Amino acid sequence: MNSDSRLDTHACRLWRRRLPRGLSLMELLAVMLIISILLGFSGAVYWRSARSFKEQGAAAEVDVALRQAKNSALTANAPAYVEIDVKNNRIVPWVYKTVGLWHLEDRDSYGQSSGPYHRAVMRGATLFPEGKIGKCARLKDGAYVDAGADPDFDCEDGGFLEAYIRPTSYTFAGDHFIFSKRNAYFLKITTGGVLEGSAGKKPLKATSYRIVPGRWTKVAFAWDHQSTRIMIDDGVVAIGPGSIPPLSDDPLLIGHESSSMEGLVDEVRVMSASPGNALHLGKTMSIQHNLAPWSAVYFAPDGNLDMRYHAGPATITLVQDKRARSVNVSMLGLVSRSEVERADELAEGGQGARKRESGLTLYNGDDNHKPATGKPPEGSDKRKGEAK
Repeated sequence: MNSDSRLDTHACRLWRRRLPRGLSLMELLAVMLIISILLGFSGAVYWRSARSFKEQGAAAEVDVALRQAKNSALTANAPAYVEIDVKNNRIVPWVYKTVGLWHLEDRDSYGQSSGPYHRAVMRGATLFPEGKIGKCARLKDGAYVDAGADPDFDCEDGGFLEAYIRPTSYTFAGDHFIFSKRNAYFLKITTGGVLEGSAGKKPLKATSYRIVPGRWTKVAFAWDHQSTRIMIDDGVVAIGPGSIPPLSDDPLLIGHESSSMEGLVDEVRVMSASPGNALHLGKTMSIQHNLAPWSAVYFAPDGNLDMRYHAGPATITLVQDKRARSVNVSMLGLVSRSEVERADELAEGGQGARKRESGLTLYNGDDNHKPATGKPPEGSDKRKGEAK
């Protein structure tokens, strides 16, 4: 073999050594395994973060709904509330709008009494100088105040009737109407001085109180999807199931065409409830609260929690898997959020879970709770009626 051929063979061997060597099957499998492990960790972190962001967003929206309801109450100087719909897994803010307000201080030649929203016509009713504040209207059988048939008075989504009354009859036999809208709703004094209200369904009676003749008493009747309530001097004295009245073309009367309360009435106010945008939560998220029997957070016109419905702070808890995020409302209406890991705290079997820190029972809607008609909630301002 000559020298040239030996050089060529040596160069070929060097060239082969410098060629890149491919990966073996075991090396490829090891690389794929490492990549799979990394993707698995990153995917778990991503889904955990995405779920956490979703929970934070839902809690933030509940926070905003509560703050908006509070601000609406302050702005309109009227109650507002946030409905907690456990069955449909949604939260709905509601605001009350004043649609009728009459101080009953004046009457023109046509019998009309002025009001900032609607005028009312005194049909047989007369002005009386000794009202709760200034003058008032005097009612009797066949004498009433006609507020008109404006659609504002339909109150099909919820309503609130309020007035100061001073009956002059010392016997209550039969029906003595304070408010009436035929085929829709009414508030009246029945036999024995018991208040009775109705908004389309079974009437609600405040059997724990008796109206006292000869003195001024603040009475109110409210209804919405959650409950019906009768209030006396700002204390809830009777609770019934939610009710919505049918629509009626008849006018709203302060009194009744033939069975008005015999006595004085002053500072009459009518409010109608209007819903805001509903917040729908995901199917994997559930709602718990300590708001039974109302299933709603009620704000007073001053922005505080309405003490007629709440004996303590309100708590709404959003639960998903083993994580719970709570939105709290203090008695002063201050809204705050907190996050608590609840791996072992959530009760099973439809019982209300208990929050360890505050001891408040959280209602999850599974125990078929129904308000007891005619019985004030525990902790409310119950007033014992005086003897007949």
